[in-house]
Amino acid sequence: MPKWINLPSEPLRYQPVQMEFIAARRLRLCPKCKTEFKINDHPVCPTCNIVGMRRWDRLLIIAGRRFGKSRIGAIAGADEAQLPGTIGWACAPTNPKLHRYVIPAFQELIPADWVESWNAEYLDLRLKNGSLIHFQTLEHPDQGRGQGLDWLWIDEICELTRGHWDVIRPSLAGDTVAFGTTSPRGYDWVYKELYQPAEEGVPGHWAAKAQTAESANPKITPEFLAREKAQMSDTMYRQEYLADFVVFQGAVYGNSVDPQILKTDTQVKALIPEWPEIASWRQVIVGLDTGADHPFGAVKLVSTEQGLVVVGEYLERHRSFLQHANALKQLAASSTAKWAINKNERQPLIELAQHGIFAQRSENDIVAGTERVKTWLHTKQLWFVESRCPQTLNQMRSYRWADNQGDDKPKLKEKVFKLYDELPDCIRYAVMTWPTLPKPRVEDENPVRDISNLPPDMQDNIRRMRRFEGREKEPPSLVQDFWT
Repeated sequence: MPKWINLPSEPLRYQPVQMEFIAARRLRLCPKCKTEFKINDHPVCPTCNIVGMRRWDRLLIIAGRRFGKSRIGAIAGADEAQLPGTIGWACAPTNPKLHRYVIPAFQELIPADWVESWNAEYLDLRLKNGSLIHFQTLEHPDQGRGQGLDWLWIDEICELTRGHWDVIRPSLAGDTVAFGTTSPRGYDWVYKELYQPAEEGVPGHWAAKAQTAESANPKITPEFLAREKAQMSDTMYRQEYLADFVVFQGAVYGNSVDPQILKTDTQVKALIPEWPEIASWRQVIVGLDTGADHPFGAVKLVSTEQGLVVVGEYLERHRSFLQHANALKQLAASSTAKWAINKNERQPLIELAQHGIFAQRSENDIVAGTERVKTWLHTKQLWFVESRCPQTLNQMRSYRWADNQGDDKPKLKEKVFKLYDELPDCIRYAVMTWPTLPKPRVEDENPVRDISNLPPDMQDNIRRMRRFEGREKEPPSLVQDFWT
């Protein structure tokens, strides 16, 4: 039987991230005067004296391992339960996790003098203010069916399926709030349904990320994180401790990207000796991915004797083609740059041409393009300058195949997951436009020295000697220029 701690009835204490979460969940909007206000004991507008609507009714905390996600959810649930007569569910994906994490989290927060009764059979906690907290496992979707909830908390919500959410969502009609706490599991339904809408400013959605290093847990030290990072892959560490959305299953490039990252100037200079400058003789190609419903992307690659190096990126939306074109010219910084674009994007090709960017139409076969990029990665002929293309690296790591087959339909043509794919597509177009690797540059055994700083008479003598030796062509005459 849970033992509710014997603490005095006083306001709960929060960590900074928890305070932000609680403040967002408490925020109300008056339907009459449209004033935002934070509730204390009653959700009533201080001006109009009427019940306000919730400013956010779908909240999500994405946190790293051992951050204290369960405590965050329990704090929010206990705070909701302080409103008299409310009904709330505290849920976990499995029964062991419910008893191991969720219920103990409430034990640490709910003072004993709040408790009216505890039903160990039905896992019902009744408070003296008339509120009910029910603890529910969600091992099967039908276990999420309920009625008349005022609040819902799901711990480790990413471990549930979209089917679980579809079953439980009808219980949240009206003035209710649902909040989830979890570690990320790639670009799953939680990302699409809860996190992305919050990032895009969809009304009612709120989300925040918290890394393990931000935890108040005294056991989480820099030394501990360093040991963990050394013992696991970069992708796994980013997911588990940095709370990043990364993809394992269905990844197009897998772990082939990270070994090709140039992290220091010394590493870059091994391929581009003149770095951070780029010699004018080097060929530059810029892959383009235009979009109406997604950002306009561009990636700049330069030739080296060891392959292509990504040295720049561009990712913007809500701009005109004129603005895009001006930014792209600055990105390329080369009058001889080649531009590669999806051959099916005819109108963007025309629009860019009107602003001085004449792009080549690139093959858009996804399988062929990704295979060529993978070949260049595995043969160590495609490199990334980390400081110049961070967004490209993030998208390359998360670039994955879409789930395009179901139980009742045959396998369809391979497609990539159409979300945050702009920059990998840019690289694919560039590589398909440049089908062969650049040849090593052979230096002239007798290089031509710059004589522009010498006196004019000396320049004339040197040029005559060069013409005599066949190292410089005769200047065309005026008559030749005319007839030419």
